[in-house]
Amino acid sequence: MWNNRPIIIRIKRHENVHPFIQALHAQHVPLKRVVFREQEVAFETTMHYLPKIRRVRRRYRLKMAVYYADELQVFRAQLWTLLGLVMMIIIPLFCAQIIWRIDIEAASPELEQRLGQTFQDTFQLETPMSKKAIPSNAVIRQKLLEEHRELSWVHIEKYGGRVILRPQESPKQTKQTNEKLASHLVATKSGVITHFNIQNGERKISVNDTAYEGDVLVSGVIESGTDQVFVGAKGEVYADYWLECAFKIPTKLTLETLQQKQWRILVKGIHKEKVDYVQKKNLPNWLDPYVSLVEEQHTNKMQVELDESKIDELLIPLLHEKVLRSLPEKTVIKKENLLQVKWGNGTVEGKVLFLVNENIASPIQGPQGE
Repeated sequence: MWNNRPIIIRIKRHENVHPFIQALHAQHVPLKRVVFREQEVAFETTMHYLPKIRRVRRRYRLKMAVYYADELQVFRAQLWTLLGLVMMIIIPLFCAQIIWRIDIEAASPELEQRLGQTFQDTFQLETPMSKKAIPSNAVIRQKLLEEHRELSWVHIEKYGGRVILRPQESPKQTKQTNEKLASHLVATKSGVITHFNIQNGERKISVNDTAYEGDVLVSGVIESGTDQVFVGAKGEVYADYWLECAFKIPTKLTLETLQQKQWRILVKGIHKEKVDYVQKKNLPNWLDPYVSLVEEQHTNKMQVELDESKIDELLIPLLHEKVLRSLPEKTVIKKENLLQVKWGNGTVEGKVLFLVNENIASPIQGPQGE
């Protein structure tokens, strides 16, 4: 109990000390380690008996000092101490199983808002929530990449009760347009059709069907009885297919990461160093000769040594980004399967199987009515 805490009582030597101790024995007060010194008498008991001891002391008019016997102890075997230790262990463990915040850190507030809305509409999650309720990283990444085709990857980091989503936009590519309508759209690769984005033409295959290289996906010629009407074929047909890629890279890498963009004010005559900037604001003519307002984006270099623990968090994203850059615009990599990995001589090599969703439709030009 809380009043079983050990105490040490010191009494100044007096002729009434012996009757005082005898009176304590008569009242069944346990005394331990009784020591008679030249100037004082000391003994040990517990807080439970302190009121009785004080009443007897007043009767014999003795001077008494009370000290805790466990002042120098790190751990006290008391109920409240044990309860406190249990709470110190249970509360952090309980809080560690809860997601308190889900943050999105994107290059622009607009992208953060769109991604946050998609995440909420797709998963319907409310914080705080259990960690078991949140989907796996692969599921979250796949759903977001399917809805936002301008993204190449979504980095997902978890720190305690916080989840951070960092989307990475696909590299900008120059769009090549051709206003002349094609006769047909044919498949350039074999795959399973997932969806269409057709402006002109008639579908010759359905969603979830398997298309083979050279098959007509969309026809620009419509049969009307014995006549053929040329309407042209224009649009996109997306399909899933597996792409196997082999890799061999050194285990020691130098990575450059883009830091957050920041605006900076440069005063001519004071800032004489050369500044590389992303964009520059147009200032009034009277102010422009003296001040420049530029947006900077620095890079951070770091040395990384690959090991087995960095396969999923570093190697796979690097291969994902490299493969995605080699594929056409709007292509999405839905899934990655690591087939094999081999370490040796300062390099790592292996094979990765990517599930790619790509526009496999290619226009074939021909005379109208063909």
